[in-house]
Amino acid sequence: MELLRLSEKTENHVPVTVKVPGSCGELVQGVIDGEPFLITCPINMFSTAIIIDNGVKNVLKSKASKALKIFCTEFGLDAELLNVKLQTQLIKSKGMSSSSADIAAVCKAAAIAFGIDITAEKIAQIAARVEPTDGVFCDGIVKFNHITGEVLQYLGTPPPLKILVFDCGGSVDTIVFNQRGELPYLNEKKEEQVKQALELVEYGVKYKNAAAIGKGATISALANQDILCKEDLEVIIDIAEKCNAVGVNIAHSGTLIGVLFSITVSENKLLECVHAVHEMCPYMRYLFTAELIAGGFFTV
Repeated sequence: MELLRLSEKTENHVPVTVKVPGSCGELVQGVIDGEPFLITCPINMFSTAIIIDNGVKNVLKSKASKALKIFCTEFGLDAELLNVKLQTQLIKSKGMSSSSADIAAVCKAAAIAFGIDITAEKIAQIAARVEPTDGVFCDGIVKFNHITGEVLQYLGTPPPLKILVFDCGGSVDTIVFNQRGELPYLNEKKEEQVKQALELVEYGVKYKNAAAIGKGATISALANQDILCKEDLEVIIDIAEKCNAVGVNIAHSGTLIGVLFSITVSENKLLECVHAVHEMCPYMRYLFTAELIAGGFFTV
């Protein structure tokens, strides 16, 4: 097979830059009728892939490197033609979809560099060959099979929400987590709560109803406690209610807890919530305040 050349834009030393958002966990995650899925929770923090002929070879993270090799093999491309620089605002092994964002950004940037039109669905398939993946690179909010990489449903564009992001501590290996033998039983046990959570979040996204999204996310977070317990979750939910948050979401296979607020919330109310969590949950670390956004690829 003849290898494709770089596009004229890249050969003329114009950089290709692609940004993909990370996440604060998921709005919902579980299994319904044997189908594993998650509802994405993309935020305004990004992994960025930059391709330019600057004479310097950049070493990619192992998962992004593996995905790039799969991509190039499938399309008959020469990966050695690419100088890829990967930058990220995302913390790994916490539930921020850092590997998914890295993989998607690198593959999309490579596609642009070679003049190839590639869909999010195709990139999802490549990502799923590396590890269970998130759909943060899909447009809007999606229902997504994180095991197979199949986009199950596009739910729409979410209403704007602010998210106080807290970390329980430690780290979670996504591959090891999804290999646990008891997962099928535990997922079946929480299926009814997951159905209720899904209906609320679907409604909330469709009708831009922040309260419904928050309620559904909270139900899914509590239902996940038997799978990955977050010791202070119920305390944080109580604090969130007192601070007029719309709900709480989690990284179902990570260490993050997000407190969801309407975009109109005052800074004083956000600070009140952070201080209350620090007082009541001394081992919980506040990381940053993010905003819920639509997922997808952002090119420069």
